[in-house]
Amino acid sequence: MDKERTESNRAERLNVHMKNVDLEDVQPINTYAHSGTHWSRNPTCWRYMDLLSLISILENETIHFTHVSDLCKCDSQEGTGGLLTDVVSLPLRPSLMVVPPDPIVDEENRREIEEITKKLSVPLSSQIPEYREKVKQWDKENDTVYVNCWHTNDIESDFMWRIYGKYEYGFAIESCVEDLVYSFQNNDVHLSKIGFGFVLYPTRDRLVRENHEQHMGSFAAFMIKSPQYSSENEFRVFVKAKRRVVSCDMKVDLKRLVHGIRISPLTPRWAVDPLIKTLNPICRTKGLPLVSRRMDSLRDI
Repeated sequence: MDKERTESNRAERLNVHMKNVDLEDVQPINTYAHSGTHWSRNPTCWRYMDLLSLISILENETIHFTHVSDLCKCDSQEGTGGLLTDVVSLPLRPSLMVVPPDPIVDEENRREIEEITKKLSVPLSSQIPEYREKVKQWDKENDTVYVNCWHTNDIESDFMWRIYGKYEYGFAIESCVEDLVYSFQNNDVHLSKIGFGFVLYPTRDRLVRENHEQHMGSFAAFMIKSPQYSSENEFRVFVKAKRRVVSCDMKVDLKRLVHGIRISPLTPRWAVDPLIKTLNPICRTKGLPLVSRRMDSLRDI
């Protein structure tokens, strides 16, 4: 009986989505995408996933948020704010340039470049102890932070299909960043509980120059990544719970969130129709766009 009660309680916890009372207030991160796009321009975003994840979203009308510590399974440097980045843009350029040249601005630029050069001259290896302490502090402050990641791009990405779409049987939800953010706003959760922003992928000189930690605080740990991950072009939505939870799931307005559902171009031809016949009745019931068919190869026509 006790075992049955334990299993029942566990299932109950897993099925309860987060509510306003469970979350702390957080601030959006006012960053620009790797492409230079600001969030107010409302770029298209994509969430790549396998079939089971898609069915879960459609049936439960919830989005799962991953604990920040679990992100390390894919990237061991997640949560460290790109501190180990050792790539520098050369030559170093000033933050501000004016035409025609202005002596005052030129002097400010000279001092800025001199200060950055001085900091970059300190070997990265000698700063490791300081950075480890900083990451330990970030880990403590972010202990109840949960993140959901999207790829921003005008079109589908072959790279994302192969990495995150589970190859042959992947799907992608198409949305835009504003509808993604506002789709979480409902009677249970206020928008003040939803943090969001574009992930930054700065070179080391930019990391030194821009000092994002000033306005991001500990959120810099997961909103800044090394530049080698820039092709992921991430837009992240995050929440901070009042305590650690077994599963962080957020109720979502599917009609606002889902602009389209794409089936992977890598899906075998024989599997396309069965998958579409399985998913489209769910989409009709929910009032969502039907699953887009995979484009056939010209050799298959």
